[in-house]
Amino acid sequence: MFKKYIVVQFIIILSLFFQFSCSIDSGIPVPNTSSPTPNDVFYKGTYMAYVAHQETYGGVVFKENSVAKDAFQSIADHGANIVRLRIDNPPYSSSYTNGYADVDFGSPEKVKVEMQRAKDAGLKTLLTFGYQSMALEDSQKLNDYVAPLQWQEIATDIEKLKDAVYNHTTIILEDYINSGLIPEIVSIGNETNQRFLEPNIAESDLPDYSVVRTVKLLNAGTKAVRDLNAKYSLNMQIACHMFDASYLKTWMKLHVRNGLDFDIMALSHYHAWHSLGSFTNWTDVVTFVKNTYDKDFLIMETAQLFRTGGNDSHVDILGLENIPIGYDNPPTTDTQKEYLKDFGQELYDAGGIGLIYWGGEWVGSNTLIFPDQFGAGSSWENKAFWDFNYNLHDGVNWMNEIVEQ
Repeated sequence: MFKKYIVVQFIIILSLFFQFSCSIDSGIPVPNTSSPTPNDVFYKGTYMAYVAHQETYGGVVFKENSVAKDAFQSIADHGANIVRLRIDNPPYSSSYTNGYADVDFGSPEKVKVEMQRAKDAGLKTLLTFGYQSMALEDSQKLNDYVAPLQWQEIATDIEKLKDAVYNHTTIILEDYINSGLIPEIVSIGNETNQRFLEPNIAESDLPDYSVVRTVKLLNAGTKAVRDLNAKYSLNMQIACHMFDASYLKTWMKLHVRNGLDFDIMALSHYHAWHSLGSFTNWTDVVTFVKNTYDKDFLIMETAQLFRTGGNDSHVDILGLENIPIGYDNPPTTDTQKEYLKDFGQELYDAGGIGLIYWGGEWVGSNTLIFPDQFGAGSSWENKAFWDFNYNLHDGVNWMNEIVEQ
């Protein structure tokens, strides 16, 4: 998520080109005419991938009412029913991590511990397979879509790469299942708008984007989940995740036509970075996805400020421009709470299946999260659900204020 603000506008501009340069295989599904209705379960929660890392290496003690309390339990006690975690590939260290702990909070072993904490708090898990190395040297990442280090040598061989995706997904998920840790939703890829698991060459030297290639790779992950569902009589749902609703129609048209297999269309939306495009509101978005493609719809990432400024030396991003007209600005915890409540309520009323926050746990600290030139700390501490003293604040209560009938 963190670096996408650099390339968002460029990708949007290119999207019109891509829709004419990609190969198409078959027709879109026949639309149905049913009206969207609220679902039995509406998922509310936040990303929680950095909790243990910040506690262990950042000196963070998550608190509620100024008393130390398990962060997962705090979220559950304030209306959450799900948390999002993410699997990242090695390496977890590079020259950028010198002097800091390895950023291995996305390793299968560390994620397994976080899943257990979530389960102990009564929370379900949305598990993202990012299929990217968490820490690479600059020479190992010549484009933003590069395959993880251990797969870079096979990144031009689609069959070998498919096998790598399938095996990686299967091995990790099967271990979790056998440990009694079964994710509610599995996201295959993270914000996969266009390119996916590309060779390590400059973006200008990459071949034309191939929808067929991307679909084959995403479906390799999907097949792993489907096979495990069949083997263990489970019903893990599969999400595909992209960002920017303005590109949603084109993305679904191109990829579904080519046989992309998934259950949930998941979207990121940050008011300052994304737009609705030709959609009038979120009800239109949910209706489009459900009625045209018979898929569920989920907001997998969003955020809002609860105050200005930061409390560490790390660069801060996503500022006051993220606050729509009508919400308190300069922001307070009410700004965050009301924005998320309104967003979630519209999604619920339209028949969407949930809203999951991004970075609710990313408080300021002295530990490294992203291995880059900005060093330790957070670019998100004024958007977290814990304040600058690591005390849970009122912004989190949006989850309790969505009216579900």
